[in-house]
Amino acid sequence: MGSYPRIATFFPLHYIILTEHQLSAEFRPDEIIKSGWDFHAVSRTVTILPQRGYRGQRYRGELAFLTHNGMRFSITMHSLSGAVNTILGDNCTSLNSRGSVHGSGTSPSLHQAVTWSLSSPFYNDTIHLTGVHIFPNEGNLEEFFDTLTAHSNHPCHEPHIYAGDFNAYTAEEIESHITPLDSHALFQRVGDTNPAHSPASPLTTATAPAADFRGRLLLNMLNSIEFIITSGRFPSPSPNYRPCTFFRKPNTYFILDYNLIAKRHAPLIRTCQVLLNALPASVTDHPPPSIFT
Repeated sequence: MGSYPRIATFFPLHYIILTEHQLSAEFRPDEIIKSGWDFHAVSRTVTILPQRGYRGQRYRGELAFLTHNGMRFSITMHSLSGAVNTILGDNCTSLNSRGSVHGSGTSPSLHQAVTWSLSSPFYNDTIHLTGVHIFPNEGNLEEFFDTLTAHSNHPCHEPHIYAGDFNAYTAEEIESHITPLDSHALFQRVGDTNPAHSPASPLTTATAPAADFRGRLLLNMLNSIEFIITSGRFPSPSPNYRPCTFFRKPNTYFILDYNLIAKRHAPLIRTCQVLLNALPASVTDHPPPSIFT
């Protein structure tokens, strides 16, 4: 995990959201703390997942949040789905009572969402950051997206960003709430040009967990709360740039991870790009998309 804070040596990051960190949320890694960052995390119950690629892993799909100590953040954490165990860094409090962070069901969902609300003497307003990981083989997708939508109701002057691994296809589809007038103020989004990575039809009756169905639910959520996808929407660093966030050998690329923000707050963002070469392939197969404001 020490590779992630070192990204900030080259990019001016104030916070980092991690998905699938595979830690127990029972300790704060020394290499993170000693490098000037604080560590906040959630994890599920201990389990051995049998799926291919996950065998033998006791923890999977957990969310972690790293904050730079120089920003003097005060943080509130609210777990929306899937968390059982939590670890809070310095200056962080939780809105969830112990033992109830995954809701009223008999077992927690494998889908995870956590909102961290940050205030800082260097920020004009509180910022809300919701980390998301959608487990690819888990159902209950409509319920999970309803949860995400219901927790988008922060004060309108306080920016809210969703970020994480949605495991969703959106191809090049444009959010339907973007009007011709909006198009003059927003850059056109560069999406996934592979037609096999298109979202499901708006008229789909499918409910099985699949990337195209998750993409349709994601776009439905964006249109209902008037949020936009920021990845690929800002000037590209090179003519051949594509904001791909996942790769499979030998040469297949996908967009599965997204940063989302309310359309009214888009002017706050200077750029949003995928840091394709920031981390070696041995660390992650998901190049991190980052927002710079």
